[in-house]
Amino acid sequence: MMRFPSPRTSLVGMAALLLLAGCAKQADNGNAANNAAAPAATVENIDDPDALGAADNKVAGLPTDDWVGRWTGPEGLFLDIQPSPDGKPGHYAITNKDNLDRQGDYTGLADGSTIRFVREGKDLAIRPGKGDETGFKYLAGKQDCLVVVQGQEGYCR
Repeated sequence: MMRFPSPRTSLVGMAALLLLAGCAKQADNGNAANNAAAPAATVENIDDPDALGAADNKVAGLPTDDWVGRWTGPEGLFLDIQPSPDGKPGHYAITNKDNLDRQGDYTGLADGSTIRFVREGKDLAIRPGKGDETGFKYLAGKQDCLVVVQGQEGYCR
């Protein structure tokens, strides 16, 4: 024969469960208050070691950052310097039409007051200069210029 608990026993059991639930909730609230007083520890993951100090470089800037943009030479030649898509300080994406037959994309890296890049196996450096240093009559007399090869290649604004 199967016995069912009496309604009175069920009520007492339910009351006990409600009391326990209320105590547990009150204990949780007390712990939450205690936990709120202590700040949670945070961990910063840096996947890219070059990112260390990146904020400092962006605030202070590099001298080569001022060269971002398009620089023109004679007969449609140009040098276009843009920040690298990866956002690393001192890294640049360069598009260069250095003669009538060639236009290419290169990766540049700041090195002091120059941007170094490799074109057709040659290590080249872009540096500030004047129009007279470019070797182009078209740029003579200009003051805001970048020189790639003294007397042979340069671009001005």
